[in-house]
Amino acid sequence: MMIVRVIGALARPALAGGVLTASAAGGIFAFNHFRDNGGTAFQQLQGAGPRLVVSEFANRSDTIVAVDPNDVSSHTTIASIDHAQGFGIFATLSPAGDAIAYTALPPDTARPEPDAPAQAAVVGADGNTTLLADDIDLLVPPVWSPDGQSIVVRKNTPSADSAGAFDLLLLGLDGSRTTITTWQSASIFPIAFAPDGSKLYYATLNADGSDLYSVAPDGTGETKLAHLSDQITRDWTLSPDASEIAYTESISGATPQLTVKRIDLATGEISLAVPGDATQAQFNPAWAADGRLTVGAVLPAGGGEAITIGTDGETTVLTAADAEMDLPLAWSADGSELATRVVAGKTPFEAGPSHVEMIDGTGARQRVSDSADVLVVGWLR
Repeated sequence: MMIVRVIGALARPALAGGVLTASAAGGIFAFNHFRDNGGTAFQQLQGAGPRLVVSEFANRSDTIVAVDPNDVSSHTTIASIDHAQGFGIFATLSPAGDAIAYTALPPDTARPEPDAPAQAAVVGADGNTTLLADDIDLLVPPVWSPDGQSIVVRKNTPSADSAGAFDLLLLGLDGSRTTITTWQSASIFPIAFAPDGSKLYYATLNADGSDLYSVAPDGTGETKLAHLSDQITRDWTLSPDASEIAYTESISGATPQLTVKRIDLATGEISLAVPGDATQAQFNPAWAADGRLTVGAVLPAGGGEAITIGTDGETTVLTAADAEMDLPLAWSADGSELATRVVAGKTPFEAGPSHVEMIDGTGARQRVSDSADVLVVGWLR
């Protein structure tokens, strides 16, 4: 199943639900297991240096692997997650890198579909899995609390004549469950917690456009922070110092537009990510730990670039290609490698096959996988 995020569209990734095992399934690479020194492979990767963690889709199970930037040909298997046929997992790495939360459709789902009730579960470094819910939305990845003790997921309860109600749920690893907020007038999407855990940022989408809100984990203090757009926004991502949120604005019409913007959370000021830029489209903002922001861009004549905006506002071209488009996904913690989806084609209308690569600060590339059905879970430190 194609799970690629390609500029104007999210490929509908699937999901997993179920049992985690140490597995060597799938892929064209050599797999390491770290069995000789005791402990799980996940435990032995803790503190071993930067690793890109990805989930590799297969028809009935996804494999979560860690890729060493120093040797991308060797993948270390962390877990294999069974799921409903044709539907892969959505997974995110905990802040400490010692657990993975995911949404998944159980393997025995009678009629798998994107809006079928999904499970939310967490697998720890010790290999143990904790099932936290079985009635949440598949397509919205979990958001971790800063202390790694809970996740936020979305639950949609449709009604006969409308999209119904949307809940953001706080699921504790201790089994607790709290409804943070409920909306019937808009679809809602969790973005990230403030570093101290005092508030959760989330976005709303409805016929009036897109707004940004914050709310405390206990549901108090819900506040509208800004009107982001009269139309659709997506790709929301909080800066490392929690001072800004970058996002993609999608404007429909005779000439559709995609533009990356950033909002100052202290002042509410919204600005272009690339000041004065003349690109045809921008998308997929990704922050580096030092505050640099990298966005993908399509040029007016076709072809793509990855543009980095420094903390001083200066822009540099990290990559440039005539017949491909680079979609930034996630910087490593040390800022040395950018996980990127590379999409064949000069424009979004010509988008073809894609794959994931690591790109360093000089623009040098390493291919992580030949498959399009790979999602980035996060970076181990």
